[in-house]
Amino acid sequence: MSELKEILVIGGTGAQGTPVVYALANSKRYRVRLLTCDPASARAQKLGALPNVTLIQGTQDNQKDLERAFKGVYGAWVNTDGFTIGEKAETFYGIRAYETARCEGVQHYVWAGTDYAVKVAGWKKEYHWGHNDAKGRVTNYILAQGQDGMKSSVITTGPYMDMLGDGMLQPIEQPDGSFLWANPAKDGKIPLIAVEEVGHYSLWLFDNLPESAGLDLLVATDIVSFADIVRTFTEVTGKKAAHKYLTFDEYFPLAEPYPNAPSNWAADPTTPRDESFMTFRENFTPWWRFWGEGKAAKRDLALLDRIHPNRIKSLEEWMRKAGYDGSARPVLKGLEDLKAKFGPGKS
Repeated sequence: MSELKEILVIGGTGAQGTPVVYALANSKRYRVRLLTCDPASARAQKLGALPNVTLIQGTQDNQKDLERAFKGVYGAWVNTDGFTIGEKAETFYGIRAYETARCEGVQHYVWAGTDYAVKVAGWKKEYHWGHNDAKGRVTNYILAQGQDGMKSSVITTGPYMDMLGDGMLQPIEQPDGSFLWANPAKDGKIPLIAVEEVGHYSLWLFDNLPESAGLDLLVATDIVSFADIVRTFTEVTGKKAAHKYLTFDEYFPLAEPYPNAPSNWAADPTTPRDESFMTFRENFTPWWRFWGEGKAAKRDLALLDRIHPNRIKSLEEWMRKAGYDGSARPVLKGLEDLKAKFGPGKS
């Protein structure tokens, strides 16, 4: 049996990184070197128990840790957490991670990106927010370096379909048992991705280098408006539901964790924040504009069908498979990490 190729995974304990680790490890074609700031965490320990997964301690925003992490691996899958470290740091460390990988002789580099919102929306400043645009800049930088030497690929995701149970897309159950989505989204179509599918697409990128080199693979499970979400939810669950449009002035007093909270309010409270950091409201105003107005970059669903013929193809299929009923189902790990480090009530 030939030796397994080793893939460094950065961001592997997060929502989309976890299925990537599972896909690589279970393929029996790759070994995973998982960089984690806390190898003792429940998420890291669960992944570390998988076959062919090794945990190494380090952080995404430390250049010495990056050098050590990239040394000797065949490939890398990198998803920096810009929501935590901020737009400026993600831009810098996103570029430095790529440069470090090249210096260490990595052969195939996969960057986990997102829609470059301000560019996709025609360079209109009202569509700029931090954690998407930092990733978009890094995507452009990486692909501009070409494919001589180290090969590179990008997987570009939109909002997680799973956020219908956690985060910005979660509905509120009403006293009569119905569910209400109340937010500033208009009637735009949003490319939602079921996070479990990110693993399959990422594995395909590593397995199909002749086609994936230089490719920005824009993925989605289904492209839906909130009217579609409401209708599908009722069809699947039999529960009444509605979407109520709120102005930003109506929405943010209900959504902000506290007045003037920073965008990364759930991060380590000792994190330095300068003028480049947006407030929660400054960050999620353009977030809702971009997705809620249907500004996202076009997804090629026919290509996705070819790459993953058995993919989940609709919101309805995902809801039925997941047993989605509108209730809370945590998928994002920011608050989990904060509580583990500082304890409840210390944020």
